[in-house]
Amino acid sequence: MKIFMNKTIEISSGTILRTILILIILWFLYLVLDILMLLFLAIIIVSAIDPVVDWFQKKKIPRSLTVLVVYIVFLSIIAVAVALLVPPLTNEIRGLGENFPQLAEKFSGYFRIVRDYAISHNFQQQVADFTANIAGRLSQTGSSIFSGTISFIGGVFEFVVVLSIAFYMSVQEKGIKKFFASLMPEEHREYVSGLVDRIQFKMGRWLGGQLFLMFLVFALDYLGLLAIGAPYALVLALVAGILEIIPYIGPVISAVIATAVSFLAGPLTGLLVLGLFILVQQLEGYVLTPLVMKRAVGLNPVVVIVALLVGAKLGGVLGIIVAVPIATILGEVVNDIVGSERSEAREEKI
Repeated sequence: MKIFMNKTIEISSGTILRTILILIILWFLYLVLDILMLLFLAIIIVSAIDPVVDWFQKKKIPRSLTVLVVYIVFLSIIAVAVALLVPPLTNEIRGLGENFPQLAEKFSGYFRIVRDYAISHNFQQQVADFTANIAGRLSQTGSSIFSGTISFIGGVFEFVVVLSIAFYMSVQEKGIKKFFASLMPEEHREYVSGLVDRIQFKMGRWLGGQLFLMFLVFALDYLGLLAIGAPYALVLALVAGILEIIPYIGPVISAVIATAVSFLAGPLTGLLVLGLFILVQQLEGYVLTPLVMKRAVGLNPVVVIVALLVGAKLGGVLGIIVAVPIATILGEVVNDIVGSERSEAREEKI
C-alpha cells in the first residue's frame, strides 16, 4: 500500500496576484490605522445622533439645521462643564503636584517596610528588588506630572477632526449606509445595508450607555469622596469617570490611583476610599453595566478583555476606546456567517 502519493498543487497567477493585492491593502491599512480609528470614532458619533436627526427630519425640519443644533447643544454642554470644573480642577491638580513628593516619600516608606520584611523572612530577593524599584520610580514621578501638554494639544486637534467628519456624515441622509454599500458588488448591497443598520443601532446604544455610565460613576465617586473627606475629590472622581470607558480594567486603575492618593490624609481615609470604589464597582459591574451595556452590545466579558488587549497593542488609547465597538461589528458579521451556514445545513437535510 502506498502511504505517500505524489500530488501537484497548481496555483494560478490570478490567485497569486489577488493574494499580493490583499497583503498590500492590509499593509496600507496598518499604515493609516490612526486615521481609520478617527474615522471609526466619527462613525460612532454619527450612529448616536442619527436617530435624533432622523426624527426631526420627519417633522419637516432640515437635516443640516438639526445637526447644527445638536452640535451647538453638545459644545455648549462641554463649555459649561469646562467653566464649572476647570477652576477647582486646576487648584486640585496644583495641590496634588505640590504634595506629590510627600506622597512618594510616604509610599517609599511603605515599600521599604515591605522590603525589610521580605528580606528578614528570607523571601525571594526579587520581591525586595521589586518594591525598591517601585519606591524609586515613585520618587521620580513628581517632576514629570505636567509633561503631557503636547499630547493634549494633539488630542484636541484629533477631537476637532472627528467632530468635523461626523458633521459631514450626519448631514447626508443615510450617509454611512450609502458609503459602505457603494464599496460592495450589487448582489451584496442589500445585506451590507442591513448590516450597517444593525451596527449603527448598536453603536448608538453603546455610546449613549457608555456616556451614561461614565457620568454616573463620576457622580457616585465624587459624592462619596466628598462625604469621606478625601483630598482631590474632583480630580479622582473625574479620572474614575474617564477610565470607565475601559471596561473591567479602567475601574481597577482608578481605584488604585484614588486609594494611593487618599493615603495622604491617613490610612483610614485610604481604606474608606478603597471601600467606596469597591462598592461603586460592584454596583456598576452587577447592576448598571448588565442593564445598560449588555443590551447594547451583548459581548462576552472574555471577548471584551481580549478586544481591549488587541486594541491597546495596535492603537494605544484610541485602540482601547474603539475596541469594543469593533468587536461588536465582528460579532455581527460572524453571527451572520454562522447563521447562514446553519440555514444551508438545514436545507441540505431537508
